[in-house]
Amino acid sequence: MGSQELSSGAARVAALCIAVVMTALIVACSDDPADLTEEPTSSAATTTLSPPSTTGVVTTEAIPTSTVPTPTTAPFPGPVVLLYLEDMQGLAVRIGELVLDMRAANNDWDNRVKTYQETETALENVERTALALRGDIGLIEPPPDRGLPVEHQTAWVAVGQMADAAVDSLAGLRSPDTGERRQAALGQFLVAYERYAAAFGRIVEIVGVAANVSLPSVATTSVPTTEATTTTTQASATTTTTAAATTSTTEASDTTSTTEASDTTSTTAAAATTSTTEAPGTGTETVPPAPDIYEVLTENPSPFQGADRTWLTVRVDAGATKSELAQIGNRLAFEYRVAQQYQALAIYFVHFPEGVDTLGTWIHAPYGDWTRAAEASRGDYTQHQVVDRTVEKDWTLLPTDAQVDLYRRYREYKANLLDSGDTVPPDDELIPVVAQEFEVTTAELRGAVEAWEAWEAR
Repeated sequence: MGSQELSSGAARVAALCIAVVMTALIVACSDDPADLTEEPTSSAATTTLSPPSTTGVVTTEAIPTSTVPTPTTAPFPGPVVLLYLEDMQGLAVRIGELVLDMRAANNDWDNRVKTYQETETALENVERTALALRGDIGLIEPPPDRGLPVEHQTAWVAVGQMADAAVDSLAGLRSPDTGERRQAALGQFLVAYERYAAAFGRIVEIVGVAANVSLPSVATTSVPTTEATTTTTQASATTTTTAAATTSTTEASDTTSTTEASDTTSTTAAAATTSTTEAPGTGTETVPPAPDIYEVLTENPSPFQGADRTWLTVRVDAGATKSELAQIGNRLAFEYRVAQQYQALAIYFVHFPEGVDTLGTWIHAPYGDWTRAAEASRGDYTQHQVVDRTVEKDWTLLPTDAQVDLYRRYREYKANLLDSGDTVPPDDELIPVVAQEFEVTTAELRGAVEAWEAWEAR
């Protein structure tokens, strides 16, 4: 019994060993151990995932996301733009000072506050500064942003026009005319300055940063040309466009008044005649044309009953016609209306300074009457009329230079006799005596006196 139980136990052990050996052989012969691996037990708490093997597998590499920020447009205005504005700001300050200097020099001369030499020096400084500014703005390079090159070009051209006008203003002061060239240059200068100021303002708006520059606001003096520029004198709150240098009295006015031109010309007459011309209505006027053959010798105020009257002595070149005298009268009336706002103007035309009015007179006054000046308000020319008493001079009677010189000496001799209290004998008795003292023949002196008298009479 006991031996059977032992045999049975040995048999069970032997069977178990055989089973183990067989299992090992099967495992060793298997191609895929995973097929024989017991499936993992799923657990809701944890799930372990083995990383995938990359052995023998072709994969596509993922492109990493760049960490560099996408380029963006630099904020406006940048350093270059701000530097440009700074350069233009400095230029604007100098231009503002130049405008004030130009205006002051012209006003001081027109009002005779400064001497000719002082005015010439002032305008020389203005010319020098204006030319330097033209060169300086040309060296400033505008950034290629938002239209700045276009506005800079406009400003540069305007500064160039200011420089040209400054040169012409000095030349006008030195010219023999009555001031119209200088005043026209002043008008062109201020119109160019307005163009510059507008362009500079647009540059500041584009940049969007305050330039901290307060450009001077001056009453603009623009000389109308034949392109029919409107000429008005306006209230102080607006820009005043005139044809010559205006004074502070014009800017202080609180009403709008329109100056008018006397643009008609009297017909030619063989002798002294009177022609009355109605003053034109209000509206647009241009500078009346006039030949460059005259010079204002004297300008004298002649107040009457509180009215502002002005009379001029104007010398004209030999050969001047009655029609040309009328043109000169219209031109001078235009200029003096703008500069002074007279209530009556009288012009005495001469060829020789001592000729008084040998070529006649030209008057612009209320109803053509010099004595009724007080009936018109300053700046109101609606009732003004032209009375033209100029003559068509016979220039063939013009004395020779030698005759004029001899006559002047003879006249001075007679004046000295009067000053000394001596009796002045008639020419027939005096001429032989004076001719002997002058060491000329009696015929020569008598011929000079007669030539002058004939000239004055015709």
